[in-house]
Amino acid sequence: MEVKKFPAKSFMALIILTGSVNAANAAEENEFVSTIGLGYGSSMKYSGSDERTSSAVPYFNIQYGNYFLDSAEGLGFTLNWDNGLYFTQAFGYSSGRVDKNSDSRDGSKKLKGMGTIKESAVSSSTLGWEVGKGLVIEANLSAPITDSQGVAYRAGIKYRLWADDRDTLVFSTNANFGDARYNNTYYGVSREQSERSGFKKYKAGAGLYSLDASLSWTHAFNDNWWSYAEVDYTHLDKNVSKSDIVFRNSQTEYVVGVLYSF
Repeated sequence: MEVKKFPAKSFMALIILTGSVNAANAAEENEFVSTIGLGYGSSMKYSGSDERTSSAVPYFNIQYGNYFLDSAEGLGFTLNWDNGLYFTQAFGYSSGRVDKNSDSRDGSKKLKGMGTIKESAVSSSTLGWEVGKGLVIEANLSAPITDSQGVAYRAGIKYRLWADDRDTLVFSTNANFGDARYNNTYYGVSREQSERSGFKKYKAGAGLYSLDASLSWTHAFNDNWWSYAEVDYTHLDKNVSKSDIVFRNSQTEYVVGVLYSF
């Protein structure tokens, strides 16, 4: 799984829902717009952990027309249509997981003997639709390119609850699915892992592995400076929560930060 990302799961949905002036202009004109930021986040050490970790979270985004380079999403492009549909293709990075405490990757010493889930380049494809004013429906498929870790799917909505000239409040919810390889990579315990770690052998099936909901708030100080805050809640489905490496199936995370666009 990923270290907490900043600012949001989908930069394009954030643009649509918050009406980011600079980013929207970059999408319409062939010009560069850059955004840099620094936040502070608190998350679980890994999905299923009962331990927390906190750290500073840097962020940057460079956008030129429909193309972008983003510290959270990776390198990619977005296509937009007049009917509200958009498609984003990005190539990013997954930090995997380690079986020891780490400041830069998901992991905990409680997983000792489980081994390492390798880092991997990841292809992420997102199809979204702005159904009506303030409502976006999204579907995403993420697949590793450099390592066989399985495929993850996401389907959800983002809804702008409230907005004025400076503040925007957005609610998001997603259902997250994985194929059998993905779910077992992150939640399963093989015979070899069981022998090394002492955890009971567990095999997860393909399908739903979690439901999540988040509330995010943005405040624009002016055309260049804005702040961002998000709190996330995730509930792991019984398909994976019965695994011995899942110590807590309900988890919360948050991130706050300041962004500057130029």
